[in-house]
Amino acid sequence: MMMKNESCAAPLTVGVDFGGTKIRAGLVDGSGRLAAPAETIATAAAAPAETIFSNLVGLVRRTIDRAGARRPAAIGVGATGPLDIGQGVILECNNLPTMHGFPLRERLEEAFCLPVRVDNDANALILGEALYGAGRGYRSVLGFTLGTGIGAARVEEGRIVRGATGSAGEIWLSPYRDGILEDFVSGNALRRRYSLRGGDSVDGAEIARRAAAREPAACRVWEEFTEALAFALAWTVNLVDPDAVLLGGSVMRSASLFLDAADERFRSRICPEAAHVPLLCAQLGDDAGVIGAAALFMEKRMAEKR
Repeated sequence: MMMKNESCAAPLTVGVDFGGTKIRAGLVDGSGRLAAPAETIATAAAAPAETIFSNLVGLVRRTIDRAGARRPAAIGVGATGPLDIGQGVILECNNLPTMHGFPLRERLEEAFCLPVRVDNDANALILGEALYGAGRGYRSVLGFTLGTGIGAARVEEGRIVRGATGSAGEIWLSPYRDGILEDFVSGNALRRRYSLRGGDSVDGAEIARRAAAREPAACRVWEEFTEALAFALAWTVNLVDPDAVLLGGSVMRSASLFLDAADERFRSRICPEAAHVPLLCAQLGDDAGVIGAAALFMEKRMAEKR
């Protein structure tokens, strides 16, 4: 874990949370705190790739300007995947359909003449929570991000476990029932499955409000979400055996609709020896992705010291 005396000496880093719905950026200091309020813009994911990138550049430029004379030393980006993490390239990404093959790291380095690290947004968010948030103090953290899609990440002793090809945690594509996991556990899944049950086209927050009011179609959608999440938690905990499990992402604003039931169901399906594992809620809120993206450089510095 990062020591207090070394965290304060670290320079500012621009953290960027690049999702399919919104892009958020902020200045993060060496202790994992925002040095200035973060700013959010819409991704406009259906727009041409160059338009999205131009909007991203403008956001990062405004963020850097807020640093004044204390110019940031680097830019970290947590982007919706899948990605070629080594090259910093967006691959065939359903949530960014116009940006397939986009060389994000290279283009940002050209635009700002700063070192850039690009990683999966789930990796970044869970790394931030492991170092500075709910997972701080745990050696092994298994985390899930519940937002537009679903992602997972594993952090061991302050470092992301990426796997042989960098695709560790890409559980969205894992088979579940007659489709894939993301068809049931994601913000997109809530909207799509609500429409299939005769509901109108509304966002997940509205579906949550209707479920709280006991509307049958909305309740059934959240029931399906809960069961699929418990299934995913049980499988991964049995495989990884972490010290803690962490849940983050925008869907967690509706945790009162599913968290207790998902916790109970997943515990009934895991090895008895792991029954003590805590299920934690992310603490960094809307800034978790921003702080986690900046933490990619803290992870790099920690690795270099070993």
